[in-house]
Amino acid sequence: MDIDKLIEVLKQRGIITEIIDKRPGVPKLPAQLYLRLVIASLATRKDISACISTALETYTMRNAEKHLDEIKIQAAAVDKEPEEYLADAIAARLGKKSLEDEQ
Repeated sequence: MDIDKLIEVLKQRGIITEIIDKRPGVPKLPAQLYLRLVIASLATRKDISACISTALETYTMRNAEKHLDEIKIQAAAVDKEPEEYLADAIAARLGKKSLEDEQ
C-alpha cells in the first residue's frame, strides 16, 4: 500500500487537516498500566504523553504488515484499492461522505 497515495486521496477529499488535527483521548487506564506508564516516564525523563506517543508508534510499526494485510483483504472484499477503501473508512469515522456517497 502506498501511504503517499492515501495522503493524496485524503487531501483531495479535504479531510487530511482533520486527521492531522485529531487528538485521540485515552480511556481510563487500569492502575497497573498507569503505574507502568509513570515508571516509564520517570525512567526516560519524558512526560507521560511522550511515552504514550512512543508506545503507539511502536505498536503501529510492529503490527503494520499484519494491519495492512487485513486492510487489503477488506478492500478486496468490496472491490476497492486499499487507499480508496481506507479513505472511505476514515471519512466515515470523521462523519464525512465517502466517494460512493458523492456519486
